[in-house]
Amino acid sequence: MKIAICDDEKYVRSFIRKLIEQQEPDCEIVEFSSGRELLRSQGLDSYISEAIDILFLDISMEDMDGMTVAKRLREAAKEQETAVWGSLPLLIFISGYPEYAMEAFSVHAYQFLVKPIEEKEFAAVLQQAAEECRILKGRRQETPRELLIRKGNTTRKIPEEDIYYVESSNRKVILCLSCEKITYYGKISGLEEELSENFFRVHKGYLANMKYVERYSRTEVWMKNGDKLLISRYKYQDFVKAYLRYISEGNY
Repeated sequence: MKIAICDDEKYVRSFIRKLIEQQEPDCEIVEFSSGRELLRSQGLDSYISEAIDILFLDISMEDMDGMTVAKRLREAAKEQETAVWGSLPLLIFISGYPEYAMEAFSVHAYQFLVKPIEEKEFAAVLQQAAEECRILKGRRQETPRELLIRKGNTTRKIPEEDIYYVESSNRKVILCLSCEKITYYGKISGLEEELSENFFRVHKGYLANMKYVERYSRTEVWMKNGDKLLISRYKYQDFVKAYLRYISEGNY
């Protein structure tokens, strides 16, 4: 599970990180000091995305307020035809201005916490959000997944299991199947969230289906169709853990 904290005050981010680590020690935590930095990480400002499961978001920030950030995230979900309710990330506002609470739920916030943060309340909200996140991910795993691809006036369904890997090229994504490659305008960030956990982001430009991994080194991943994908040195250890967990579950 990946949890993000977006607040322009460092001591607040550190405090929230400490509370999360006490309750969810195995999760990955990322911090953002501004709304614009967060949007860049999500591929909404010409950068590459890292999928987030739970987002703790401040409202009053200098460069871009949290409400604007939330609206951008929800607009992106609609563009990718992702359900806003019951979709990730679960959005939890943390603000010193309780009067924003009603507006927060207009962007489908999961919860609203008022500063100063009360530790017991925070723990209860995080527990509920983590359980909801696991339920949502479980539903994704149970349901056979298909991608709905639109090109021009045609629509095509692509079974997830047919995809060897996804490549990002400029503003396009390339689905690499066994016998063809499908190119269309889109963001690899959206696919990273939409596809199951069988897919791992080995590099900012590649999303690999672990079902078709033949072997790997510290710099490359060999797929069963013969293609080689670059692997980021920052992703290598996490990829190895994810792949070993994948094959230990009998998927190899």
